[in-house]
Amino acid sequence: MTVRQGESEKNWFRSERLSSVNGALYFETREGSIEGPFESELEAFLELQLYLRKTEYESYSARPER
Repeated sequence: MTVRQGESEKNWFRSERLSSVNGALYFETREGSIEGPFESELEAFLELQLYLRKTEYESYSARPER
């Protein structure tokens, strides 16, 4: 992976997105929050996509204007 000048190499890993606990599904975010419970894989997947889009939007809207 290419890194920016002055930054050290990082090892990224991907884990399973969903966890099942007592029949309910959850996902964990990079920020450490656990989201759920969800009744189906479809519901969990859709909520995960919504979470990712919301996080991306908040990241862009928090940037200072140029």
